[in-house]
Amino acid sequence: MTPRQIVQLVLVAALWGGVFLLVKYALVDFSAVEVAFFQAAIGALGLFIIVRIEGGEARSKLNDILRRPGPALLLGASAIAVPFMLIAFGELTVPSGLAGVLASTAPIFIALFAPVLAHNMEVNRRQGAGLIVGLIGVALVVGAHFIGSLGQLFGALAVLGAAASGGLSSFVVALQYKDKGIPASTTSFFALSVGALLTLPVAVVTAPRELPSAWAVLAVIALGLLCTAVAFMLYYSLIDQIGEERASLATYLTPAFALLYGVLLLGESLTVAAVIGLVLIIVGAEITLRGASNHCSGGDLRTQYQVHPPFH
Repeated sequence: MTPRQIVQLVLVAALWGGVFLLVKYALVDFSAVEVAFFQAAIGALGLFIIVRIEGGEARSKLNDILRRPGPALLLGASAIAVPFMLIAFGELTVPSGLAGVLASTAPIFIALFAPVLAHNMEVNRRQGAGLIVGLIGVALVVGAHFIGSLGQLFGALAVLGAAASGGLSSFVVALQYKDKGIPASTTSFFALSVGALLTLPVAVVTAPRELPSAWAVLAVIALGLLCTAVAFMLYYSLIDQIGEERASLATYLTPAFALLYGVLLLGESLTVAAVIGLVLIIVGAEITLRGASNHCSGGDLRTQYQVHPPFH
């Protein structure tokens, strides 16, 4: 990779890692579902502008959402509505850095779902070992930080649920959109638009009566534009330059940035358990996804069923 591509890779990871920090800021004045709605709605607006600028096939495929509303509804729910809400709910009690670590387990859930949803794939010993390593990392993070508080334990489970939903959404993308030639920008626009619509009713009901502060408003705008729409544009530009496998390295840097932001900007503590747990999760995910390469045609699970933006 060139120095410019490395900088772009790090920038994508920095933006995705900033999601967990900005959610914390937004939750000061917005409800959890409001945060999810605004991130999805503002991100959808940004993606719509990108699709219009791209033109060509990205623009011509916009009518697919009308021809096939079922897959769009499933994608919007699994990739956006459910994970965005669960992350926001989780961060009501879980520190932002640890939320970033737990959310990084999405690749492990991909490997868990693959034998059921990808019929040409079965779990082998290498994958089993990777899953065990990753799950030990999860157990270390949860056990060391949340086992003594029921509220924080439920918050941690909510973030893990978000990761599981994001992992599930990767199969929807691969089977219903990528295989059918729908451009990535159009697919993400569908996901964000439907996700925003699904969260809107609950966001209206749960909205606080007081007006939000300017800081909270800026946080949700940054969530939607910078961490979703701009990060999307940078990520897929990176894929065009260096390929999907190398670009996916950004997902492994994301939780490190989440931890860093939490320590520097929110005063959260950085524990040995969090660092070791993160390393085990990343190593376990890498072993598991690469271990499937002999059973899936066209490459390993990491490139076939990847958690795509804007979930990150």
